[in-house]
Amino acid sequence: MKKRIILIVVILLIASMTLFASGQDEKGKTERKYDLIFGTAGTSGTYYVVGAAMGASVNKNSSTVNVIVQPTKGSIENLNLANNNSIQLGLSNSDGVYWASTGTGTYKKSGPLNIKAVMTLYQSQGQMITMANSGIKTYGDLKGKKVNLGPSGQTVVEISKTVLRAYGIDPEKDITPYYLAVDEGLGKLKDGEIDATFFTAAAPTAGVVNAATTSAIALVDIDMPILKKVTEENPFYGIGLIPANTYKGQSEDINVVKMVTEVFASSEAPEDAIYEFVKQAIETQPQYVNAHVSIKEITLENASKAVTELHPGALRYFKEKGVR
Repeated sequence: MKKRIILIVVILLIASMTLFASGQDEKGKTERKYDLIFGTAGTSGTYYVVGAAMGASVNKNSSTVNVIVQPTKGSIENLNLANNNSIQLGLSNSDGVYWASTGTGTYKKSGPLNIKAVMTLYQSQGQMITMANSGIKTYGDLKGKKVNLGPSGQTVVEISKTVLRAYGIDPEKDITPYYLAVDEGLGKLKDGEIDATFFTAAAPTAGVVNAATTSAIALVDIDMPILKKVTEENPFYGIGLIPANTYKGQSEDINVVKMVTEVFASSEAPEDAIYEFVKQAIETQPQYVNAHVSIKEITLENASKAVTELHPGALRYFKEKGVR
């Protein structure tokens, strides 16, 4: 029993030293080495692919930061973990970072979380998919239908609900809501169990490409006056377009809500560590750009455009580069 207690104490002591260690550079000068746990999403998703590539590049080029890429359940879990510093970095859509920073939306009841923005990465589109023979042309046609709003507990659900409400549709009463992951939603759509399915991803999205090769599917358009209203009321959304012929059978441009994926940090993450992470993530981008097509969008100018308060480390880097 005594040995077990000692072992637990040792584990707790090691866990308490998660943020830094000491080492020596080539001149013998002691320097601090920071461990940053980076929450992404499932290993088959874009978040993990991009996060893993970015983390590996930072680790390869930095002598002071060690990024530990962690698969998670996605945006909401990442934000909650960063709130208590269980992870130091995370990925989320911009709406999640905005709500968590301001204590609005999903975090209206809990209040602001202990997080700060770090850098924006790439754009994603909110895509509502239906069958081509469904008769559904815009979100207004979804009233009375069976609609997948996205995985439960994820910010994607709030995006689909926001657009529906702009059409005067109550997402809890005027449709039969489902809360499914991307692949499951597309599967039930093709099987005729639901009428439409929503998700956010950078287009063209692999799941939709595959579905379009075997089934006659269609994208649901948002009327421009509605889209303008939604984006004016929600600064973390923008007006997006999925060009004609992005998917098989898509003969027209489709108006959609767009948002950006962001890296955010625990407010407790050390300034020097976040500064170094941002520096390496941006300046070594050419070394990992081929990991995913969306990484091409990671530039100094784009990275600095967070709509919420930046972590001091990120702000210092962007000020030095003259973009903030």
